[in-house]
Amino acid sequence: MAINKDSDLHMHSTASDGNYSPDDLMKKCYEVGLKIVALTDHDTVQGVPKAIEVGRSLGLTVIPGIELSTKIHGRSVHILGYGMDYENHEMLAFLSEQQQYRSERLNQMINKLSQSGVQLSRADVLKHVDGGSIGRPHVAKAMIDAGYVNSVSEAFDQFLAEGKPGFVEKQKEMTVKEAIDFIHRYNGVAVVAHADYYGLDEEIELWVREWGLDGIEVFHRDHNAETVQRYLTLVNQIEANTGAELLLTGGSDFHDEEYGRVPEPLGVTRLADQYAEILLQRISKSDS
Repeated sequence: MAINKDSDLHMHSTASDGNYSPDDLMKKCYEVGLKIVALTDHDTVQGVPKAIEVGRSLGLTVIPGIELSTKIHGRSVHILGYGMDYENHEMLAFLSEQQQYRSERLNQMINKLSQSGVQLSRADVLKHVDGGSIGRPHVAKAMIDAGYVNSVSEAFDQFLAEGKPGFVEKQKEMTVKEAIDFIHRYNGVAVVAHADYYGLDEEIELWVREWGLDGIEVFHRDHNAETVQRYLTLVNQIEANTGAELLLTGGSDFHDEEYGRVPEPLGVTRLADQYAEILLQRISKSDS
């Protein structure tokens, strides 16, 4: 029997560092034949209402999502939240505070870059921001405009990556546990994003056992067949050891056609619908 692969549970809009507005992104999802999608912008749900509205008009099932930045052992780890109450005022107030930290961080990055001969203003960067999360990709785009670099990847490699002259640590970054608790507090389910990025596989069982992590993003665009198999094996091992039933998710991590270690258009990396449907069932249980 053929397996339908018309889902994508990881993508970004102009509400964070993507290049397409939430409504245009949903139109692109429809055009490439996706059926179940999630908008997972960085540290914001600002684009979710518009994505759901437009998605519904196109016949898409749109899952509200977020990608939270955390730190553990000095390493950055991203935690995806799905199905959260994205209109909760308390949650929105907290996320607004996080945006303020990002705004202050931008000033620090501009100051550090100026010491390396890169002269940018806030206005140069903010013209790439659609009112949501301010991040390093926006700075990179301003650097391209000003002729300092030719691509976002070059900007990161030379100036913006950790240890480079324009890098500024985020203030008050959540821990992994705090992110999981935050997602659960607002009726969501928590999944570790692109797990292969961190080198922390041996710790994920603890996150499940002690902190209630709900799943692993097994099928990411940067996970090759060997990596996928490694995480399928890890899921089986954790489930056997803890009795948990883990969610398996996946997606393209789409920002635009030029983004990523290997750039690709939307619709290339696709998730089997069965995993998205299981996620929807879990979300409905957490809401009840």
